[in-house]
Amino acid sequence: MRLNRDRPILPGLDSYRGRYTYMAVLVGAALIAIAFVGWSLVKSSTQTQISNITSRTLASAVLADAQTQLNLIENHLQRILIDPVKEESEDISHGLTQLGLVLSDLTESLERLPAGNSDVALALQADLRDLEQKITQLVKVRRDVQAWFPAMQLMLDEMYPYNQRVLGNLQLLQHEIQSDDEAQMDLIMQLSSMQRLWLGMTGEFRLVIANRFGIFLAKSNPAPEERYDTIINYAARFIERLKILQNYFHQQNTDFVVIESLHGIEVDYLAWMADFNQVRELMQKPTWRQDLNFMQQQVTPVFNEMRQKLSVVDLSLDTQSGEDITRLTQTAKRLSISILVMAVMGMLMLVFAYLFIKRNLLQPIADTAHALKMEASGSLDVASHPSSNLRETRDLVEAFSEMRRQVHNRQNHLDHMVHHDALTQLPNRILFRDRLSHALEIALRGEVMVGLMFLDLDRFKQVNDSLGHLVGDELLKVVAERLTSMMRSSDTVARLSGDEFAILIEGINSREDMEPLAEKILNAIKKPINIADNELRVSASIGIAIAPHDDISVEHLLRDADTAMYEAKRQGRSAFRFFRGEMTKRASESLLLENEIRQAVESEQFIYHFQPIVETQTGRLFCFEALLRWDHPDRGLLDPEVFLDVLDETGLIQALFEPMLAHAMAFQKEQSKERKETVAVSINLSARLLNDPTFCRGLLENLVSGEVPLGSLILEITEDTLTQELAEADIFLQQAKALGARIALDDFGTGQASLSHLRQFPFDILKIDRDFVKNVNVDNYDASLVTAMIQLAHAFQIDVVAEGVESQAQLAFLQQQGCDYIQGYLIGIPQHAEEPLESISEIPLFQT
Repeated sequence: MRLNRDRPILPGLDSYRGRYTYMAVLVGAALIAIAFVGWSLVKSSTQTQISNITSRTLASAVLADAQTQLNLIENHLQRILIDPVKEESEDISHGLTQLGLVLSDLTESLERLPAGNSDVALALQADLRDLEQKITQLVKVRRDVQAWFPAMQLMLDEMYPYNQRVLGNLQLLQHEIQSDDEAQMDLIMQLSSMQRLWLGMTGEFRLVIANRFGIFLAKSNPAPEERYDTIINYAARFIERLKILQNYFHQQNTDFVVIESLHGIEVDYLAWMADFNQVRELMQKPTWRQDLNFMQQQVTPVFNEMRQKLSVVDLSLDTQSGEDITRLTQTAKRLSISILVMAVMGMLMLVFAYLFIKRNLLQPIADTAHALKMEASGSLDVASHPSSNLRETRDLVEAFSEMRRQVHNRQNHLDHMVHHDALTQLPNRILFRDRLSHALEIALRGEVMVGLMFLDLDRFKQVNDSLGHLVGDELLKVVAERLTSMMRSSDTVARLSGDEFAILIEGINSREDMEPLAEKILNAIKKPINIADNELRVSASIGIAIAPHDDISVEHLLRDADTAMYEAKRQGRSAFRFFRGEMTKRASESLLLENEIRQAVESEQFIYHFQPIVETQTGRLFCFEALLRWDHPDRGLLDPEVFLDVLDETGLIQALFEPMLAHAMAFQKEQSKERKETVAVSINLSARLLNDPTFCRGLLENLVSGEVPLGSLILEITEDTLTQELAEADIFLQQAKALGARIALDDFGTGQASLSHLRQFPFDILKIDRDFVKNVNVDNYDASLVTAMIQLAHAFQIDVVAEGVESQAQLAFLQQQGCDYIQGYLIGIPQHAEEPLESISEIPLFQT
């Protein structure tokens, strides 16, 4: 009996798909079996760990809540010690209730864990009950004045009446001996001196009590012992004068009233001094305030005990986490072994697949490729189709004709891609140049004009940096749609690169025909654009060149429009400018300056000059401002107005800043060492630096690492910087301030920032521009403005620096208005670090 070889033994073996399916099923079944074993292992282990992790997470959250509630209760208790108001007592009662609930939750959470330490949680609840009782006793003591401050009764019941009687007797004696006699005048002077001494004694005593309660905490206040010595000194002088008066009046046989008054003063003085010594002893004891003593001896130990137990629970949770991680690691090892087994089986499958493909796929494809080459050479009628018993080979031959059709379509699509921008679908630079060249040929033959607009979006990079390239791409699409909608069908709008667009206007009669269209384009671009919940407001700068008036070459006309566009940007952006011949010269000079600046950066020609800033009232040094200068080899020392914009626009400021910061910090350390105190240095930052993540990250790393000493760096930004979108810069400034840097707003009053920036940004210092300061002593308007600025800054808890102080009249005005610091040639000129700096202590302006 013959076997039928044309019929497969199993269904589907006559195709690649069928044979692959059978092989895949066999290998897949083996892999599934191994994977199931691994999955079972992982599942049984991870379910237990996940349950433990969930319980521990809940317990950690409750534990953190308990620690927070405990801290809140202690804070409210400290406030009650200062002022026992009813609201604080209610807050403590509420906090104790909340803490009780939290500890109950903690107990339940710990009971779910294998080693939950629920006994510690129960002990915490017992501590809480003890804490409630002791806090109640403490509040009771604080509200009872006698119990709170034992010396109060002695001061009110005895010392105060003695004081009043002494003052009354002194006034009576002055009244009794009123006379114009010279001897009597001496007696009156003695009585006045005694009155001043007595008032000095009682005044110093009140200051001792006030300082003991912390009412006056200035560093200049004398120590209590010094004030006690002052009181005793006053007392000795007082009793000395009293004895002199007693002797005098006894010798003069004065009437009884005077003698009795002097005796009463002596008795009250001695009683007052005895009470004073008693109060002094009470004030030096630990129990001079019972509430503080009770807090220290009774309440604080309970707080510490509860915190220690909470720490024990926290440590226990961390230990359990480590044990779970160990068990998960072991599970991962077993899983790795399972994966290794599956990898070996996968390698075996690849070897088998290669042998299978070589026999059943590669050879049939080689035969098919030969047939396709014959068809490609034009021998379609005589081409021999490859023979195969697999369906896929036959399908491959049938797909050839379809492939030819698709190749033609793709060729057309590629041609479109070559000449159009992929993002906006506008003509690209290649197609635009071709159309511009064609338009110029027509214009020269027909004696008509061609207008070329070169448009660049202002600060488009900022949108990309702050919101991402996807938002930037959507913005370009919207701008392209708006430009296209305003143009005639005969005009061409193209995207040349990035945020640069070009518009070709054919058939114009004069330059003036371009102005309304340019205005229309600028207004259309200024309209708000909503993308991904962001309202964007952008503007554009447009340069216009006219052919054949400006040029007839494609290259030169594009160059002229580009030059005019940069002139529009230079003059403030959001404007259009027609090309003029002198612009080429200015562009060449700008390029030459840029090349010189690049060489200056490489050869380290930029240096810092340092100008002192001092306290307005005392002249004490506050900091130095680092002012950037260009030590040009031919032109000498150049100010920032010459080079700063080019540094910023080209990004060279980023490469320059790091070595300049190191130079400034070296100067700071040298000055701090020389003056034996920390001297701060103030450095100006541009908007580009604030928007550069690399710069911000590097500066923060310097602050964290201690390369920049704490409190030694002040970062200055200008008002114009704030008009840009600086959400990320705000975060950087907040982080820098948290790491010890101070933030200053420079040139206040000259820019476009709103007052809300004083609240939004973390400013420590506000610098008033020199234009407002120079006329304060002759111009009432400027004086009022400066006064208002100082008051406004102080209302926001911001210190004020007045710039450009050059006369003693200006200094006197700023001192009168309470300005904190001054800077200017009156104090010192900017000098190089290697030059000898003027000694601030030698400035005679502040010496009295």
